[in-house]
Amino acid sequence: MSVIHTREPCVRCRAPSVIHQRYSGRYLCAVHLAADVLVRVKRSIRLDGGLGKRPVLAIVWEGQACLSLLSILVQVIGTRPGMELVLLHNGCDSPEVSKILPQLPSTIIIRTEEIQGRSIRDSVLMTGADRMIRCTTLDEEAEQVLGSLLSGSWTSILHGPDLSPVLCLRPFREIPLDELRRIAPEMNIPIENEAYPDPDVHTFLSSLTRNHPSVPFSLIRYQDRLCDLEKNHLHRTG
Repeated sequence: MSVIHTREPCVRCRAPSVIHQRYSGRYLCAVHLAADVLVRVKRSIRLDGGLGKRPVLAIVWEGQACLSLLSILVQVIGTRPGMELVLLHNGCDSPEVSKILPQLPSTIIIRTEEIQGRSIRDSVLMTGADRMIRCTTLDEEAEQVLGSLLSGSWTSILHGPDLSPVLCLRPFREIPLDELRRIAPEMNIPIENEAYPDPDVHTFLSSLTRNHPSVPFSLIRYQDRLCDLEKNHLHRTG
């Protein structure tokens, strides 16, 4: 999807670029890559329904971009007073709050909450939030769709858990992981290195993307289209 270590100038400012977005054709420096990511994150949040009016946001601590999400989310929230971020985690992947707290402004409160066998929906509601924020990136979303298709369980693409009345926000759904890693030093974010849930699917998707950089985007559009068709069918037959 993107190529790192390029000597071409940034298309915005002519400074040395740090990445080539093959899916867009643009070369961007670290500053303008960070700005581009922020714009796309805000757009994704808006399209998913926005942050809402409650002062509590629940973040599902998962995937390889949790710290990046938290740092960028702080920029999205801005100076909105009295905000509380609740990090929902399983006991084995408890976030290291000591690494996070120094980066947060005093207007934002952060705490962690272990799911402890409850459903994600119930865990979110117990925090007082009506928004659930997932940390999964474009790569991880696309790999989930591809893995379902390869295993023959394509219905899992359609039938997710019932989260109502909780709204699910996916700010990184269209952001490649390598772009987040590239802007991490610029934003003073620790780089996370976790194993991929299914290395075989990851390798296969990487090989497809090498020649066709738009494949991950096409996979999530395919999922969205299937979900829309199912909703329309249920509406007509209901």
